[in-house]
Amino acid sequence: MMNTNSKRLYFLAVIPPEPVQSEIMDKKKIASKLFNSSHSLNSPAHITLIPPFYASHSEIKKFSNALKEFISSYNPIEIDLKDFNKFGNRVIFVDLLPNEELNAFQKDLFRLFKKHFPKYKKDNRFHPHITVAFKDLHEEVFQKAWEYFNQLPYKAYFLMNHFYLLKHENKYWQVVEKYPLTRKIHKILYN
Repeated sequence: MMNTNSKRLYFLAVIPPEPVQSEIMDKKKIASKLFNSSHSLNSPAHITLIPPFYASHSEIKKFSNALKEFISSYNPIEIDLKDFNKFGNRVIFVDLLPNEELNAFQKDLFRLFKKHFPKYKKDNRFHPHITVAFKDLHEEVFQKAWEYFNQLPYKAYFLMNHFYLLKHENKYWQVVEKYPLTRKIHKILYN
C-alpha cells in the first residue's frame, strides 16, 4: 500500500507533438553521442512551465483538480522554435521566438501553483526553451558542442494545445496527466 504522505518529484511542461518531439530527441542523441551529454535523454523534449517540486499524492490530486478548472479559460498557444542558444557554458537548448501569450499563461499558472504550494521558494524566472544538453555537459567539451549546435539551423512550429504533469520515477520523467487547452465558449441564445 502506497504511503499517501510520501513526497514525489513533479514538474509541469509543454511537450511538443510529433514530428517536433522526434526532431529534438535526435538533437539530444547527437549531444549524447558526440559530447557525452546524455542527461537530457531522461525526459521527453519539453518546455518547463513549473520547475521540479515535491508533492504528496493528496497534494498533487488537489492541484490537478485545480489545474483542470484553470485551463478552461485558455486557448491553444502558438509556439515558434528557432535555432539554438545557451546558458553560460553548461546548457545548450532549442530557442523560442518571443511569445507574450506563453509568458502570460505561465505567469498565471505559477500564481495558481503558489496558492497550492506556498512553501515553494524559487522565484518565477521563466525563460522558455527546450534543453538539448546540460548537467553532464562538461566544460572541456562545451565550446565544441556549442560550435556544433550554433551553426545548425533549426526551425519548427507547433500548437500548444496541451500541457503535462510529469513525475520522476526510476531516473526518468514520466507523463502522469495531460491538460488540454480548450477554452469553453458559452453560446448566448437570443429569442
